[in-house]
Amino acid sequence: MATLGISPTASSAVLEWVRDGAGNTTGGLLSDVCVPALLVAASIRAEDVDELFRGDAALRCVVLHGPDGPVLVDRSWFEMTITGRLGYGRLLHASTAVLDLISEPSLVLAHDCTVAAAASAVIARRVPGGAASAVVVQWPDGTLGVAHVSTLFEQLARQYAYQSWHDPLTMLPNRRYLMDQIRLMELQLASGGDSWQAVLFYIDLDRFKDINDLLGHSAGDQVLAQFAARLLSVSRAGDIVVRLGGDEFAILTAAPLTVAQSGAIAARLVLEAAAPFVVDVTDSTGTVQEHTVTIGASVGVAHSDPARPSVLVTSLEVLLKQADIAMYRAKEHGRGRAAHYDPQMRAGLETTETTTARRRMERRLRAAIEHGTLTVHYQPVVALPSGRVTGVEALARWHDPALGNVPPDQFIPLAEDTGLILDLGEWVLRAACREAARPAEGVDTGLTVAVNVSPVQLTQPGFVAVVLGALRDTGLAPHRLCLEITETAAISDLEVTASRLRELRSHGVGIALDDFGTGHSSLTMLRALPLTIVKIDRSFVENVARSAQDAVLVRMVIETAHTLGLEVCAEGIEDADQARQLVALGCDTAQGWYFGMPEPPSERLTQSLRATVGPDMFDAAGPAPVPLGATDELVLVTTAARLITYASSTSSALVGWTPQQLVGTYLLDHLHPESAAHLSALEPGAFHDGHATHRVQHRDGTDRWLDTRTKALREADGTIREVISVCRDVTATTHVQAALADSEEKFQCAFDDSPTGMVLSGLDGQIVRANPAFAAMIGHSPTQLVGRSIAELTHPDDLALDRANLRELTTGAATRHELTKRHNHRDGSQVTVNVRASVMRDRSGNRAYVIAHVTRATRNG
Repeated sequence: MATLGISPTASSAVLEWVRDGAGNTTGGLLSDVCVPALLVAASIRAEDVDELFRGDAALRCVVLHGPDGPVLVDRSWFEMTITGRLGYGRLLHASTAVLDLISEPSLVLAHDCTVAAAASAVIARRVPGGAASAVVVQWPDGTLGVAHVSTLFEQLARQYAYQSWHDPLTMLPNRRYLMDQIRLMELQLASGGDSWQAVLFYIDLDRFKDINDLLGHSAGDQVLAQFAARLLSVSRAGDIVVRLGGDEFAILTAAPLTVAQSGAIAARLVLEAAAPFVVDVTDSTGTVQEHTVTIGASVGVAHSDPARPSVLVTSLEVLLKQADIAMYRAKEHGRGRAAHYDPQMRAGLETTETTTARRRMERRLRAAIEHGTLTVHYQPVVALPSGRVTGVEALARWHDPALGNVPPDQFIPLAEDTGLILDLGEWVLRAACREAARPAEGVDTGLTVAVNVSPVQLTQPGFVAVVLGALRDTGLAPHRLCLEITETAAISDLEVTASRLRELRSHGVGIALDDFGTGHSSLTMLRALPLTIVKIDRSFVENVARSAQDAVLVRMVIETAHTLGLEVCAEGIEDADQARQLVALGCDTAQGWYFGMPEPPSERLTQSLRATVGPDMFDAAGPAPVPLGATDELVLVTTAARLITYASSTSSALVGWTPQQLVGTYLLDHLHPESAAHLSALEPGAFHDGHATHRVQHRDGTDRWLDTRTKALREADGTIREVISVCRDVTATTHVQAALADSEEKFQCAFDDSPTGMVLSGLDGQIVRANPAFAAMIGHSPTQLVGRSIAELTHPDDLALDRANLRELTTGAATRHELTKRHNHRDGSQVTVNVRASVMRDRSGNRAYVIAHVTRATRNG
């Protein structure tokens, strides 16, 4: 029987076929499984080859340098050929050249040919009765080796076995592997093995479909591979990390974990998925560009812990199902979060029935959009502090005859997942523009209308044309339309999005960044997008009048937006305290149930939109529920136990400590011992709204005096939640007051005990101080005179001269005056006095007081 052989020309053809037909690394490469070839001369005779085989029982083949390339001489073939049927082959062929006995070319393959491709070539070249036991392996430099066919198929079998248990993209174990591990563990339990405590994390990527739709499946594959690597980096030794399929992964831990520990791991998994991924995308011109994409993950956690009967399971397969249920519950609550399994979750598990219901809803939504049976409601947007309506936000609403009122948080995600959002978004846009272009009588024709835009709409090349077409067809002025960009984290190509929005801004259309502060929206969006408005999410507004932390965060957003020249609108205002707080923080506009609920076009909506005149709704200078102080004031937030939980950035300038250094310390530790002792004497939690001056210790060792206004924020039951202190440095004033107090004691002796009447008044003529001699002169006590005006005590006929003299003193036209005048005595008579008045200056050198020396005089008529 002849061995398989191949000519150089055929060899090239086979090599080319191998590379084209199996250009992957399945099974490894021939260079990984071959052994060096025993090379012999092309002229070698059969008896010499026979001697080689007889001398080495392990030798399975030799390779000849044939004129047309390497030729394989297989031991089995050679022994059958040289022996012959009658056993006279050795005598007959002893002196015959081996090449003359070979009738078919050998199979010669390149060293970088895959094992799978080589096995395919072997199978394709087999002939009936033939049995090639090896192939020749050739390197570019002419080096030769041989790969035995049995080794090829053994290696290939191992590779196929590996592939059956692993995912080829991420190289992680697959669902089959996990289920096999589950069965093995169950068998161990059934055979009396030790009880186990395992935790299973079920991870599903959020918005992964958007990556495939917007950037292609290649980008999606890169995200999956990168996320798999992240999972491996956070898993522990012994953990099983698997790709269940699609964008779903799982981690099975065999080591016991507490709920707190598993919760921390789940939170870490959510953070890993939320970190940006960088993928390479090839465009239609062949150019490769890097794109940064952001998605997220929902994680379900299930425990198998005998100590927790509520989640005790007897099968790991059930554990997998429970983690799956928990993951869906996390996704239902907003994605990007983790949830632990609870038996009550089964009630919310999506079944075949709910899947059918979802499809039914999709069909009915499609029909509603096509027939225009949805409605648009409008919610007023008001200016602060006036409360006057400046515009409305258009909100899609759907009432289905069979399904009833379908909430937006149900049909909007459905529309985005199915692509219906494009038709729905255009329908709402046109309806809102049409309604705004024809306002009702008495409604300001300049009111703006805001329309939400989905990221799916922004990805469409014709998005700008759709918006401009709606404006053109309805006749609405572009400056009266504002597009609210939602879910900014899903915008895959920020540069393209910004370019489209800039084109709309050039026509006058406003752009708002909606729900700022949630999800993955960031300052990058404020800088990159051509925005006009930033809308603060209702989750921050909810506690803005009850939480110092939320109030501080909202103030930071407002100040940042204003620095960039943007307006700020707060969403979800439900009470007057929230509105007053936002006024104090400088918010420009607001919307919420407090100002008006979303309404369909109606007389009631028209009446609310007419509220564009009238007195301001709020006092811009009024006190805020949560005082945050001015830019030169220190704001401290403490617990009832006086533990500092927040310090404003002004702390460094006022007390020498950074906010980071203050937070976590106790307030009393920073006070002077005298002030600390005073506060310590109070009962814990005995804080009330008040005003006091405290002596604190600066970091440089000096003492500072802080004028402090304190307000306690309380729970509904009166319990103190936190205490806000707004402090101003009054050290210089305190020192001056101390110096004045010291000098005043000396001044008092000269002033109060003088036999000459003395009066100290302000430049407005109001008495600040009067000594007993003057008071007795006109029948009053000194305290009765403080706060009264000199004019009240002067005879009417002398008022004109008195005022002229005072005017000269206060303006600097004169520094002193001497005159005779009459004062009104308490008993109704007049007292004629001689007055010598002069100006006193304050520490800054400014005219501040008038001091008068008064003596009795006899005035002749």
